[in-house]
Amino acid sequence: MISRMRLRLGKVMLLAMTILMIYVLLVNGLPGIMEFFKRPDGVYPNPVIELKIECADGSYVTVRENISRIPCMVKRVFQLIVILLNNSSEPSVRDVETASGVMIILDGGRVIGYELGEFDTIIGISGESELVDPIDSRIIEFFSRHIDGWAKKAAKLSIAVNDDANTVQIRFRGWIIDEDDEVWNPVDEVKEHYYARDPPEDPLENPPDSRWSGRNFLKYKTYSVWIQVT
Repeated sequence: MISRMRLRLGKVMLLAMTILMIYVLLVNGLPGIMEFFKRPDGVYPNPVIELKIECADGSYVTVRENISRIPCMVKRVFQLIVILLNNSSEPSVRDVETASGVMIILDGGRVIGYELGEFDTIIGISGESELVDPIDSRIIEFFSRHIDGWAKKAAKLSIAVNDDANTVQIRFRGWIIDEDDEVWNPVDEVKEHYYARDPPEDPLENPPDSRWSGRNFLKYKTYSVWIQVT
């Protein structure tokens, strides 16, 4: 008798699950089905930001972290290649404008040209956190709507050194939004997708969520490199 009851219960649960799947499929299509079965997996993207800086002799220096001064000088107009690497099998979310990206902050220089490369969009940001044209801006962000595991995105900037400057400081950081894992946002008191960042944040002082995005975006850590101009 107990075995028959268990069998009936199993059939009822299977029927209910089938009806729910059909409903989700009718309402949202196949993407809805995939989203329904998506569960946190505890695996995170691993963003690594790489800059390739054009030296005055035409060669390039690669930078991935803080450096007081690169081992070459640059012309007053030089090229900067910006690369976002995902050193993980975990991809970003899909079809989100800010799913992954890189921020560049220039002190002593400004953007005079750009090539998006594999990124989707670029914005300029003023010191008052307002959106401006990337051209002549000193703060810019590249965005990609998705990045796969073990993939990379690259773009190029043309940088002009300010007339009154002999050095340029470049600060940079990047991020990838996890496709399924979430964290608690203590400010908005909601769960939101996990933001993997480079450089990583202190999880005690500043949890790696998006609680400051759009309000105090300069709060996040950056790497810094100093460049001498010929």
